[in-house]
Amino acid sequence: MKDIFDNYIENAFDGYKQAEFKFKQFENNYRRYFPEDKKAKLLDIGIGRGEMLTCMNNWGYADYLGVDISPSTVKFCEQMGLNCIYVDDTAKWLSAIDSVYDVITLLDVLEHFQKADVIPFLRTLYKAVKPGGKVIIQVPNLQAPDSQLHRYNDFTHQIGFIEHSLQQVLIASGIKNISFIGFEDHITEGYKTKIRIVLRSLYWKYCRFVRGINTNLNPQILNPVFFAVVVK
Repeated sequence: MKDIFDNYIENAFDGYKQAEFKFKQFENNYRRYFPEDKKAKLLDIGIGRGEMLTCMNNWGYADYLGVDISPSTVKFCEQMGLNCIYVDDTAKWLSAIDSVYDVITLLDVLEHFQKADVIPFLRTLYKAVKPGGKVIIQVPNLQAPDSQLHRYNDFTHQIGFIEHSLQQVLIASGIKNISFIGFEDHITEGYKTKIRIVLRSLYWKYCRFVRGINTNLNPQILNPVFFAVVVK
């Protein structure tokens, strides 16, 4: 995967600019989990084009840092004036950190790991958070309809998660205070958005009805993306 990750901006994204719609999405989904203290120490792992770093900065946090294994994403974000560094081994870099960060975000990253590396990495990640701190982990939701679209959209994706499997690896990592939330991607106002939300709700009810008929697994979160919030 090194050939892709070394030039991830060129290989994985559509254009050399941030996805501005993510600013509103992150505001709606994640802002409430960040501390009121603007001196809080924040870390974003797997920075992509730096939308979360930009949010951290815009929300008034000066002590934030992003790390990534892709030189191209780090270069891109550095050129935008964001605080970030390149690390060739995130787990090794994290292993030297103990109870430092108030919030760590891991957005669309865990699905890139090999299975054998997930639990050791989560243990290291959890150790880096202060008592009372939070970890936010966002992944594609394989229990959603058409989940294959997110699962196979990126060639570097190695694994996928539903609520139960993500809970399994978190508990196995020594993490117990966990909440799961569907990522809400509707960010605009107006009647068109309201219509889409209503139609989506009806579609999800239909999906649950069909799964019920088949006596299949029938989870509540059907958003294409979901996230876990861990409180240490």
